[in-house]
Amino acid sequence: MKRLDTPALPTTHSSNLSVQQSKVYEFRIRRDSNQACPLELFTPLHYEPGYAYPLIVWLHGAFDNESQLRRIMPLTSTRNFVAVGPRGTRRHTRDTGSEFASYYWSQDEANIEAASRRVEMAIESASDQFNIHGRRIFLAGYQDGATMALRLALQNPSDYAGVISINGPLPNGHAPLRSLSLCEQLPIMLMHCHESTYYTEEQFCENIRLGHSAGLKMDVREYLCGDGIMTDMLEDMNGWVMGQVLR
Repeated sequence: MKRLDTPALPTTHSSNLSVQQSKVYEFRIRRDSNQACPLELFTPLHYEPGYAYPLIVWLHGAFDNESQLRRIMPLTSTRNFVAVGPRGTRRHTRDTGSEFASYYWSQDEANIEAASRRVEMAIESASDQFNIHGRRIFLAGYQDGATMALRLALQNPSDYAGVISINGPLPNGHAPLRSLSLCEQLPIMLMHCHESTYYTEEQFCENIRLGHSAGLKMDVREYLCGDGIMTDMLEDMNGWVMGQVLR
């Protein structure tokens, strides 16, 4: 099991990886002129326009940005999905003036609405450029991006085929379960890092109890690691999503 470097600030390894990937995969950034929100788009290897692809909408973790998609998708699947990653709603103040700015997903009411618009824009952008199966759209994310993915999926469960959280707590505040009767049919995959300081074991167990008492359909997995995205998690995400697609 290998840890994936998650920060947006480049290391020699991640920088070289991006260069190598750009020779094989098509990555494009599209900026929405109204919201000024860059999107990173992942095209699967040997893209077939006649096939309606599942779409993964990836919400990056804090201290990162939409370019995290470049590191995530080649280790998830090179062929199975189209993917799109919008930028988080808030910029870290410590990055002011930095070339490698990082962002996060604030959970207040205004930023929840902004995140919803960004996800909608991301789906529209991907659908305009690729053949996307409208009933196979999955939200996924890491840490605060995972919490936002869970929040938006629970808010509009009929819009998504499933949601994947990598080490992100269930959302609280602003009535995340107000569509509870519909949420019971939403496939949810919760992944947890056993030694995480961001999302503790106590929080994780409480989330499981809450989810079960609410009747949520959760697939729960725990990994013996600290904070970070492990390659095993991405392999499991691929298998889980494909399992939903092939049902």
